[in-house]
Amino acid sequence: MFYLQLVLLALIGILLNYNIQIALMLTAIFLIILMKNKNLNARKTICCLIVFLVFFVRGVHIQKTNITHLNNSNSQEIMLNVDDMVAINGNYLKGIATIDNEKVLFNYTLKTKTEKDFFKENFTIGRIYAIGSIEDLKDRNNFYSFDYKNYNKNKGIFKQITLKNIEKIEDSENILSKLKEIRIKLIKKIDKDITFDKSGYFQALIFGDKSYMQKDDVISYKNLGTSHLLAISGLHLGVLVGLIYYVLGKMRVSVEIIEKIIFLVLPFYIFISGLSPSILRAGGTILIFILLRKNDKSKVESLCITCIILLALKPLYVFDIGFELSFFIAFSLLMSGDYIKSSKNPLQKAFKISLISSMASFPILAANFYTFSYISLISNIILVPIFSLIIFPIVLISYTVSLINLSLFKMLFKPILNIIFNVYDKIQELFGIFKPIVIGKQKIITLITLFLLVLFILANLNKRNNKLVIINLIILTFIIGSLNFFNYEYKFEKLIIAGKEVYYLREKNKTLLINTSNNIKNFYTDFRKKDSEYDIMDEYHLLLNHESKRNFDYLLITSSNTNISGYANEIAGHNLVKNIIILDNQDEKTKELVKLAKFKNIKIEKLEKYRGIKLGEVDIYYEADKIIINKNSNKFEIKLEDK
Repeated sequence: MFYLQLVLLALIGILLNYNIQIALMLTAIFLIILMKNKNLNARKTICCLIVFLVFFVRGVHIQKTNITHLNNSNSQEIMLNVDDMVAINGNYLKGIATIDNEKVLFNYTLKTKTEKDFFKENFTIGRIYAIGSIEDLKDRNNFYSFDYKNYNKNKGIFKQITLKNIEKIEDSENILSKLKEIRIKLIKKIDKDITFDKSGYFQALIFGDKSYMQKDDVISYKNLGTSHLLAISGLHLGVLVGLIYYVLGKMRVSVEIIEKIIFLVLPFYIFISGLSPSILRAGGTILIFILLRKNDKSKVESLCITCIILLALKPLYVFDIGFELSFFIAFSLLMSGDYIKSSKNPLQKAFKISLISSMASFPILAANFYTFSYISLISNIILVPIFSLIIFPIVLISYTVSLINLSLFKMLFKPILNIIFNVYDKIQELFGIFKPIVIGKQKIITLITLFLLVLFILANLNKRNNKLVIINLIILTFIIGSLNFFNYEYKFEKLIIAGKEVYYLREKNKTLLINTSNNIKNFYTDFRKKDSEYDIMDEYHLLLNHESKRNFDYLLITSSNTNISGYANEIAGHNLVKNIIILDNQDEKTKELVKLAKFKNIKIEKLEKYRGIKLGEVDIYYEADKIIINKNSNKFEIKLEDK
């Protein structure tokens, strides 16, 4: 428990500079552990004080130094050091680079197909000399949108560079850049050589790059609560290390030699897989455990030491969702070792592992994504063994074969992979009928309560106190079920969706959407044609998840202009609205929408001129050329385009 106490003090020291509520919660947990164990002698007390002070000072320093040193400019000469893969969509190129050792985001509009082919096939990393502008990262458009600006701030990124003309490109010469160049070339080689629908799994599972995955596949993993399978972590490294032990063990290589080989292979794999917090956690824990095993350090202690080292190097990892999930789930599983080992059969063991993992991930997922996949409790039992024992090993083996003999891969492994992924997709579809629970954006005190309840449940699981576990699960279920019921906050927001204004109103738990905007059409057929299209359905899912709703209660259409309300059919078709309100002059122009609504059993209401409807205490009134939203004499007018 001593190393756990050190981790808590490190977290408290950092978070006192950023989030006092969570820091106080962790302080309370630390004091409870201290009073229960009474394990601090003078030496350990001094060690605790040092750790707290070091991380508190480190947090203060990071807060003061995590600022930009670049000035905004409309046009100037810029030299970018690009040391990671760039992303290309149509004629739009973007990436991360450094200017004077400061990280920045940059983008560039590709002018010709030749230029696009160069960046797509030949460019890896290097220095780009260009004319461009420098500006601050923009605030999010809408209240529910992902806070990309704050996300990048925690990564030390504050500026956006827009390149206008690229004048010269040079190669990077340092060793680290050359290693990164090898990684990027291998990723691009997969895209070129391994051509089938599921080739994105190779980049994701070997190099930690999920950008090549099909969007529907990524969404499916998220909805089933199995996204961790796509993020290289302990599961994947465990399989890799297990394969090394098994193969070399069969060759009668000694354990000492095997561990030395692991010490060479693992750091290299950690590097080429992208150095994400989850793989740093998993790889660091394995290496430290092997290194300190002779000193009787347990897996939990190795995990805690890894956590302290990573936080010392990068304190802002504390805000990384991957870091939070990886450490808390791993810690929960390791602390529940005796409970898991008491299983009577493999199925019961798999259920316990899935239960603990699901419980541990719940408060973090609820806080960041506003949803929780309850079906993950079952889906992990079925899908994790298939993934870890079949899919991941065969991806590793087939990739190795492709490097040696591409023809053999295409002839033998490609058909096998197609069959495996086809069966795997069918299994996922069976679980896909169960939709995630929508939690919604919650206040910090609610999230702390949920986290403490989960901790209490996990602690009582390990004590085999089933009665308290059941009682607390009932309390947790009641709280989750009542979160939306008691939300009576009034909200009226102007949203910007696909460049158009959409209005959202919430009153006494009833919601109204006014107009829908529409997807931006991609008319290009040449090199400018986008590979992945922007879909505003993602916007509406984000909004509904934020508001803890599965659909809108009302949709008011004020115009038949497709740019303003062209997405109404899609919203109705996906059952995202219960009632549709149309203006009395829209009969002829909304026939298709009305027909679809009737098919979907969506109620259609007509709002006549100079009349209104009431939503709680909000009056919605239709005048000649405008809609008036009025609550307690606070009015807002929406001008009508159709008359």
